[in-house]
Amino acid sequence: MIIFLLRGVKMNQNTESHDIEKREDYEEVLKEFGISKIESILPRIGIDHLFFRRGVVFAHRDFDEILNRIEKNKSFAIISGRGPSNDLHFGHLILFDLIRYLQNKYNCKYFLPFSDDEKYVFRKVETLEGTYNLAIQNAIDIFAIGFKPDDVHAYISSITPRIHYLALNFSINQTYNAVKAALGLTGEENVGTSYYTFIQAAHILHPTIDQDLPVVVPIGLDQDVYMRLTRDIARKRKITLPSSLYIKYLKGLTGGPMSSSAEETCVFLRDEPEVIKKKIMKALTGGRDTIKEQRELGANPEVCTIFDWFTKYFVEDDEELEEIERGCRSGGLICGLDCKPKLIEMIIKYQEGYKKRKKEVIKNIEKYFDHEIDLSGIGSD
Repeated sequence: MIIFLLRGVKMNQNTESHDIEKREDYEEVLKEFGISKIESILPRIGIDHLFFRRGVVFAHRDFDEILNRIEKNKSFAIISGRGPSNDLHFGHLILFDLIRYLQNKYNCKYFLPFSDDEKYVFRKVETLEGTYNLAIQNAIDIFAIGFKPDDVHAYISSITPRIHYLALNFSINQTYNAVKAALGLTGEENVGTSYYTFIQAAHILHPTIDQDLPVVVPIGLDQDVYMRLTRDIARKRKITLPSSLYIKYLKGLTGGPMSSSAEETCVFLRDEPEVIKKKIMKALTGGRDTIKEQRELGANPEVCTIFDWFTKYFVEDDEELEEIERGCRSGGLICGLDCKPKLIEMIIKYQEGYKKRKKEVIKNIEKYFDHEIDLSGIGSD
């Protein structure tokens, strides 16, 4: 398991950016690593999307450089990968909906590497072959969010020679000790864990090298160590530095980070209505012990996972969200009678449209990839 340190915060691949966001010196962390608050460039981006006006996208590094290109009618690209796994959950949707929004708004290309090699070197799968069908299935799930194939460039990392050619080239630009220190490695890990740094750098930089497209990488703050290492390589190679946007994730239903391995924390896109209802009705809220107490004292939306999901994803209208917050604080709304059923209805409605789009994507999935793919292991539903 990869471990790295960010100003005293012990982190690993399962750590969410929630852990950093709770830090008292949070602003110092941003400042130290050259990350700026998103507010400074909001007038240039606009707040038509709730991700920007509600702080879901909360920080950036050099996205103003991308905006400079946009204002000169010059192109750029988005790069954001996916480690193949069994299922996508609603926590993943924030990242991919942000990418879809940016792509539609700015008419830019989106490069999507499926990093099966990462899963393998970090020993999350036994064989590379075991991730292939997962990658294709994940691609179908992602593109069913609403992507069109014209400007999407998906590829499976381990079978893309260009990526490994670039990674080998980049590997001479960092010492093992530098990578070890940045990632907090102990020396007991397999060599692939450190070498993967250069594969990820190749993912990020190849649109710039091969197509002269500067890139922006939407990520959680917990993944910024890879951006810093990649930017260091880019400086040494005199390549345009990649930009980044930093996002906040949905809270897990139990109040902590959302995790695919802890099913009670998340709602999967494939969950049936009864499963969704069961999970949401058990979700942590800021409600009182009894309805009577809540009517009298009100509830606390700050700690409520349901309100977090409303805020970050499901309630688009600001006035509607404010009304929900007022009702929560005043005791006019009851968690199990009002808010939870409302969220259940929203999730099921989303799924209905999603399933229809998924059927169309399956018919055209080969058009999204930059190489031939084998669909023999993929079902029709």
